[in-house]
Amino acid sequence: MLKLSYLIKGLILVIPLLGCSQGESGEATNYLKESRQINQLSDSIGIDETTTETEPNFEIQFVREATYGTTDDVIVGIMGPVTVDRNGRVFITDRNQITVHVFQHDGNYLTSLGNQGRGPGEFMGITPNTTITIYSNQFYITDQADAHLQFPYRMHEFSLEDLTFSRTIDLLAGNKAEIEELDGSYPEGYYSKRIYPLIDDKFLVSYLRSPNEYQDEVSYIYYVVQDTSGSIISDPVLKQKDRTNLITEVILPDMYYTAIHSFPFFGKSLLTVSKDNFLYAVNDSKKFNIDIYTMEGKHVRSVEHFFENIPFNKNEILDYYEKTNYMQRLGDGVALKMIREAENLPEIWPAIEEMLIDDDNRLWVSTIVEDFDIYEWWVLKETGELVTRFEWPRDEPIEVVKNGYMYTRETDEETGLQQVVKYRIEFEGG
Repeated sequence: MLKLSYLIKGLILVIPLLGCSQGESGEATNYLKESRQINQLSDSIGIDETTTETEPNFEIQFVREATYGTTDDVIVGIMGPVTVDRNGRVFITDRNQITVHVFQHDGNYLTSLGNQGRGPGEFMGITPNTTITIYSNQFYITDQADAHLQFPYRMHEFSLEDLTFSRTIDLLAGNKAEIEELDGSYPEGYYSKRIYPLIDDKFLVSYLRSPNEYQDEVSYIYYVVQDTSGSIISDPVLKQKDRTNLITEVILPDMYYTAIHSFPFFGKSLLTVSKDNFLYAVNDSKKFNIDIYTMEGKHVRSVEHFFENIPFNKNEILDYYEKTNYMQRLGDGVALKMIREAENLPEIWPAIEEMLIDDDNRLWVSTIVEDFDIYEWWVLKETGELVTRFEWPRDEPIEVVKNGYMYTRETDEETGLQQVVKYRIEFEGG
């Protein structure tokens, strides 16, 4: 996402990293009532248990079975977020055509949902900030306010029974000003970003500030619960530190601007929600530590594994970014300039890059290793016990794990077009 904000003397250029919720440290507070599910979870996995076992019990293999993308029946533009339903249908958002393409489990094109517009079931735009998700028997997708304010102001719901539009849910909380942490309006205040459907027609919503606003200061992400009317019905249940940014002034003959960017070596916070509505949070990605909370914000337990972080070497990363033309959208050599000027560079790389949860409540966690071409993925049981580890190319990101399959985003070598690839997962051993 590229945001341009013109000021009196120049402009601010912000190009944040894409991905899940961002930040580094977190804390949780209670709201409403004690979770009825705590005893169920503690009985099965133990509230106080911390897992440190790092030897895998299984080997894993992947068998390529199907691809999803441009066919004779449909042209898919730049892909946005991807999800999969329980029948194996693949939903691919199209940032060019501003629609959602739906494919059968075997790769055949089925239909498209919505198009550009402001009406029911229509989208003003699809961006990396768009949330799409499946919950119960519904497909949800957020819609941004306009081309410039790229945060969601509403969410559309489609039935998975017949793929028809059901309703639009307002995300602009009328009572946001009553929440002390969220008071203020965009860009000075907090705005919604990620949406996580919960039981009883409720939604966990993340709120954060624009990098334009907090720049190189400390800022936080707050998670609250909202109902279908858009009202916030809880105090913040989780608080996480937002991304760390670097900033620099860029002076050109005809203009100057402030460039802001969050580099991956600073780490970020992560959040995913299980099908039984437990929150799995990485509050400090420098550690292999995952905290588990109820949807009321009560801390249940932690999962921790030993991990040896990779040392951060400023000269090595400058050479690597120069060779790969990292973040050229910031301007020629701007990313390198920001690193050279920085006084707060870390000593180590983060341990964790991404975290997913599958429909069997297994955690899939990518870790940063010495080889910058790959991530080492760890698969964990709900208890935190290590199932297996495997290496996977960084440029083929894993999007979804569901129904016994792994879905990745890859580039077809012949056509140069992006596609989603489905692999059957096979565990061996144990």
